[in-house]
Amino acid sequence: MLKMLLVYGHLIATCIALGRVLQADQKLWSWRKDVLSEVQREYLEETQKIVTLALLALWGSGLLLVLQGYLYEGSAYLLNQKLWAKVSVVALLSLNGVLLHRIGFPLLQKAPFVLLRNSGRTRLALLGALSMSSWLFAAFLGVARAWNHVLPYLHVMGAFALFLLVACVVALIVASAAGVRGDEWSRTGSK
Repeated sequence: MLKMLLVYGHLIATCIALGRVLQADQKLWSWRKDVLSEVQREYLEETQKIVTLALLALWGSGLLLVLQGYLYEGSAYLLNQKLWAKVSVVALLSLNGVLLHRIGFPLLQKAPFVLLRNSGRTRLALLGALSMSSWLFAAFLGVARAWNHVLPYLHVMGAFALFLLVACVVALIVASAAGVRGDEWSRTGSK
C-alpha cells in the first residue's frame, strides 16, 4: 500500500509540474511581443513556486521509492540503469529551472522576446527546449517499465540526447523566425 501511495503522489506531482510548465510555455509564447507586465511576472513567480514545490515532492517521493525498492529488492534494484538515467534527467531539469529563472526570464523584463538580441533569444530558446524535453522525457521514463533492467544508461541518455537535439533545433528555428518577425514588427511599430 505504501508503494502505491508513493507512486500516486509521484504521479500527481508530475502532472502538476508538467501541466504548469506546458501552460507557462504557451503563455510565454503568446507574450512574445510584450515586455512582461506586473501581472505576467506574478504569474511566472507563482508558476515557479508551484513547480518548485512539485519538484521537491518529486524528489522526495522518488527518493522514498528508491529506498523502498532497495529495502525490498536489495542492491539489484539499484542496478536498474533506467533509474539512474531518470535521476540524471531530473537533476538536469532541476538545474535548468534555476537557470531559466535566474538568466532566462530576467531577459524578458528588459524587452519582448521578438526584440531581444539574437544571443538572448537563443539563450531563452535553448533553456526552454531543455526544460520541455527534460520534463517530457522524465515523465516518459516514469512509465517506460519495459526499459527497467534492459537498456544501459548510455542508451537511455542517448535517446534523451536525440530528443533534446530535435527540441533545440526546433527552438532555434522558431527563435530565429521570431527575431526576423520582431525586426519587421519594430520597423513598422505595430503589434
